[in-house]
Amino acid sequence: MSDSFFISEAISLGLKGRFTAKPGVKVGCVIVKENRIIGRGFYEKYGGSHAEINAINDVKEKYKKNYLSKLSGSDLFVTLEPCSKKGKTGACVNELKKYDFKRIVVGTKDPTQNGINNLQSAGYELKNLNNQQCQALNESFFHKVKSNKPFVRAKVAMSSDHKSVFASKQRKWITGIPARNNVQTLRAEADIILTGAGTINEDNPSMNVRSKKIIANKNFVQPERYVFSNSLNLNWSAPFFKLPGKKVVVTSKKNLPKLPQGINDISLMSLKKNSNSLSSEDFIKRISKLNVNNILIEAGPRLLGSFGDYGLIDEYIFYISPEKLGTKALHFYGGDKQLNFLIRSYSI
Repeated sequence: MSDSFFISEAISLGLKGRFTAKPGVKVGCVIVKENRIIGRGFYEKYGGSHAEINAINDVKEKYKKNYLSKLSGSDLFVTLEPCSKKGKTGACVNELKKYDFKRIVVGTKDPTQNGINNLQSAGYELKNLNNQQCQALNESFFHKVKSNKPFVRAKVAMSSDHKSVFASKQRKWITGIPARNNVQTLRAEADIILTGAGTINEDNPSMNVRSKKIIANKNFVQPERYVFSNSLNLNWSAPFFKLPGKKVVVTSKKNLPKLPQGINDISLMSLKKNSNSLSSEDFIKRISKLNVNNILIEAGPRLLGSFGDYGLIDEYIFYISPEKLGTKALHFYGGDKQLNFLIRSYSI
């Protein structure tokens, strides 16, 4: 079997950490001996053992006292360059050097590490596949490394006439259950979910992950929830504030500290203002200093426009209903600039 086959197997393993490795990277690893996979591993949770270590441990568990002979002369396939710096765990290169691998095949390079050179200097045969699927596996991470800003994705539910807010407040949903289920996946992938005061007050959303399959994983951690509010005029009894998890209210400096009495588990972040609005640029600048790779915006036209006008949204996910809402409904985008899209994919 080819290197492409085995790295594809490693990618499939890496995807198992899709919702639990954040804000770390998704990494999968397989160990191959005589054209057969003898060990599998992936990065299961942030701060836990890395994929390579888990794959080695898998071999140890399967083959007990014979694990060294099994590892000797084997090929290790890993989707991302092994780490060479000590972080929450020891550097993977130091662990790999304990074993007599024939080859180490890397799906793609990690710009923040020096594992390939390190292992080559130690006498190992290294091969970098420069695989696009391995790069796509951690799109947000590579975006952050390159731009020094988190990857910002905006989820938009709209009608066929591009409206996202009903003229009447009697209706709540534009799209159906399949779309709402898919949004659970987007939320689970995010480090931060961002919304606006209008959405909190009008829609009374939870803004958390409720998919039973996802939250059943003991390693899953709910994304942090942020809300923009100029005036702190918020429905403090909304599920957004009552449910467990980190909540942050983003407001202007003049509102600090003005939280209502009895609100104790909510953090405040103060921003500069652009005209009468909170500065989206200042927000991204502040968040970029944190360990955050992926932000999901679920908000109304005004907040969406404040980010879109400054080119701060990297990807829009549209859920489009066939119905029209009419001229009295609000357009999904409340910015001043015209949006130009490159469609990456679509489904019906």
